[in-house]
This record gives sequence, C-alpha cells and structure tokens, in this order.
Amino acid sequence: MIENRLVTDNRRTEYYEKFSTAEYESRYERVRELLSDANVEAAIIYGNGGLLTGNQTNVDYLTNYRGEFMTYLVFFADPDKKPTLYCGLSNHLQYLKEVSVVDDIRLMIPNPAAKLTERLDEANVSGDVGLVGLDRRYQYSIPHEHHHSLSKTLDGELIDLTAEFTKLHSIKSEEELEWIRKGAELTDIGMEALVEAAEPGVREYELEAAIINAYQQEGGDVNFTFINSAPMDGAEPGEAVTWKSASNRKIQNGDIITTEFSASYGGYSGQIHRPIAVGQEPTKTYQDMWEVANEVYEGMIDAIRAGNTAQDVADATTPIENSQYKIYDVLLHGFGNGYLHPFVGTHDSNYWPGGDDPITADWTFEENQVVVVQPNILTEDETKGFQLGTTLIVKDGDPEIIQKYPVEFLQV
Repeated sequence: MIENRLVTDNRRTEYYEKFSTAEYESRYERVRELLSDANVEAAIIYGNGGLLTGNQTNVDYLTNYRGEFMTYLVFFADPDKKPTLYCGLSNHLQYLKEVSVVDDIRLMIPNPAAKLTERLDEANVSGDVGLVGLDRRYQYSIPHEHHHSLSKTLDGELIDLTAEFTKLHSIKSEEELEWIRKGAELTDIGMEALVEAAEPGVREYELEAAIINAYQQEGGDVNFTFINSAPMDGAEPGEAVTWKSASNRKIQNGDIITTEFSASYGGYSGQIHRPIAVGQEPTKTYQDMWEVANEVYEGMIDAIRAGNTAQDVADATTPIENSQYKIYDVLLHGFGNGYLHPFVGTHDSNYWPGGDDPITADWTFEENQVVVVQPNILTEDETKGFQLGTTLIVKDGDPEIIQKYPVEFLQV
C-alpha cells in the first residue's frame, strides 16, 4: 500500500484565504497553555464530516482545513514540536497541502490509532494525553476502536479536554469576527433572494436553490438550509415544523414559509430565521404567535451581554412558557465557526441550563463570543409554527446584531 502521495507547494495555495500568521500563533499559544494547565504534553484532536460543518471546527481552528472526512491533528504543548495533520483519504492530501497551515501532513490509514501512537512516540511523549472530541453534550468523542487501541498502547490515560477546547475557541478574535460578519452578510443575501423567489407555484427546492445560488455567486459557502411550507390554516400535525429538507411541494396562497439557514465565509457563518406569509397577511393565530416570539427575541437580546449567564437568557424565555405555545428547538446556541455551546431553551424542552449539560449550566458570556438567538414557537397540536432569529456578537453592553435583514413577519 502507498503510504503517502506526493504533496507539493503550488500556486493554487494563494487562492485559499487564511488568517494571518499572528492569528495562528495566538491560537497555538492559547492551546499550549490549555495543555500545560491540564498537565499533558500533547493532545489528539478529532474531526469528521457532519452536523452543520461543526464536526471539523476543532481541527479547522488550528489548521485551516475543514474537510468532509475523518481527520486527526496531533498538537504538542512544546512549541518546538510541530503539529501533525492526518488525512483520511489519500486523494485529499494535495488539497490539505494547499489549504493547511500545518506543514506535516500524513495519511492515517490503514491503522489510525497506530499512526497516532507512532507520532507521539516520535515526539517522546509520555504520560497522559489530551483528547478533544466533537461534542460533550452528546458524549461524541472518537471512534470506539480508535479509543480502545489508544487506551491499550499509550503509557498514560486519555484526558478529555473537549469542553475546555470549546470554551477556548468560543471567544473570537477580530480576524474571526470579520469573517463571521461576511458570513452574516452572505446569509442576508440569501434571505433577499428567497423573498424575491417566493410565489405560488414555486417548489420548495427551487427556493433553496435561489438562496444558495445568490450567496455562492458572492463567494459564500453552504452551511445548511432548512426551508418548509405549509398552509397557515388547515395544516396537519407536524406539517408546519421548520426542520425539514426542501421538498417538491409547491408554494400556495395562504401558506407560511418557515426558514432557518446559514451561509459561510471560510467556514465562518451567519444564521437567519424569518417567517413569510404568502398571498395574504398572517392569520390571527400567527399574528399572536409573532407577538410572543418577538417579545422573547427582544428579551433574550437584552439579556445577552458579557458577565451574564445562560440562566439569565433562559429567564427571558418565560413568555413562551407562560403562553399557550411550546418550542421545538433550542432557543439560543453558540455559533460562528460551528454549532457550539451554550444551548439554551425552556424547562419543558431538552435544552436548558440544567445539570444534564454542565457546560451550559456554568456558562458566563464573554465579549466576542458569537451566538444565534432563535425563538421558535409551535401550537400544542404542531399544526402552526415558525422561527425568528439572528446572529449576534456578545459585547460588554448591547450585543452587535450582524444580520441586517429587517426583523418582521414578511409577506409576499
């Protein structure tokens, strides 16, 4: 088996945007401090293609590589020991060479755990090793066989640092914030295209295509797109729930179009949610739901500032709990370069600052964290519902709302 392919420098490298050298030096220094505080000499950082592109966030943060397949990064506390990036597909190695800021690029197959152990041995790492998985909330770490093999062959223990790493990169640098603002601008462009394309007879997948085409022409990347339509009156239970793939259903007069989508710039994203009434004003029920959702939206934004906690934001959601409506999704989550903590909802949902999610339970907002506020609201029978939401940057005072599209119940 060929262990590696030729990977060479070439002029395509200049066409891929990267953060500055100073930016990466700052990130590396912060991660080295994290490893030193945890008393480990190295960390194994895992990435995989998946949910909302966030499954590569941790690897991307240190490499500029956001792939669609399994990836490992071995990173050292000692600055004289250079990191190694492991690729899961040999035909992707050249691409890694062109985009990655890590020079040492290797193929992980046929035995990933053995390759990782070999690299740690090369660097004379002994004792415990840090492990950064994907999401502590889901106990989503690394593949079982990899963990089992590493546990048998390493001298020390694998110390889970996923939560600490998540907290570390939740605070964005000025360079990151600039890319996130670009992602938000591209997301607004998608919203403008959706409103222009929405009319009776158009199919849901055509609306999705209009959104994506609009921002891709401006240099944006697809993060995710949820588009759904249903009659405002006469919908069946579950029909109005937002979180669906676009279907071939045709838009009709009297519909509501519900939205949740995200465009990215270099892996950094905005997110927007607006309801759209087709051919008529929102019905009385939808107008009432809008009033509740908008009250929660404004209350949550008022509660988001450096020094406040996840519980402060959760307290602002009480108008939904005190209404005849319920929620279906998280009401706030971290964002920008992945689907991140904290996750805030109501006490009757699966998302709230309770003991089942200790990261959110202990969360205090800090300046330059990025979150999405997204009050979602449904009738008890789930025949009516929508989302209202935006992306914002936490500040000492009022947050910076970076989605500029008007906050209103749209009508086409």
